[in-house]
Amino acid sequence: MENKRNDKIDEILSSLDGAGRIPAPDFFYTRLKAKMERVSEPARQQSWILKPAYIIAGLLLVLALNTMAVLRNSNDSNTDLASNNDIESVQQSIASEYRLNETNAIYTDLNQDR
Repeated sequence: MENKRNDKIDEILSSLDGAGRIPAPDFFYTRLKAKMERVSEPARQQSWILKPAYIIAGLLLVLALNTMAVLRNSNDSNTDLASNNDIESVQQSIASEYRLNETNAIYTDLNQDR
């Protein structure tokens, strides 16, 4: 039994003795090398910022913030009319503190001498 098994193995191994080298098709190695290089390169991944859902959400957020700013500004403009007098009085006090009103008098005096 052991003998039959060894004979069968020898027969199978000897069947390859007459086999020769099979020639490869033209440009086989060039195509194989190119395919291996493509596989070795990592796939380009799209950034999460460039996905359309994030772009639309960002634009809507900017639009909402701008709308809120415009509405808040229009409400503030009503109070600006009342506080205009306060602003002028503050400007006048700053001008008098730094003697900004007096500097113009120097130049008018120089122009009168000519």
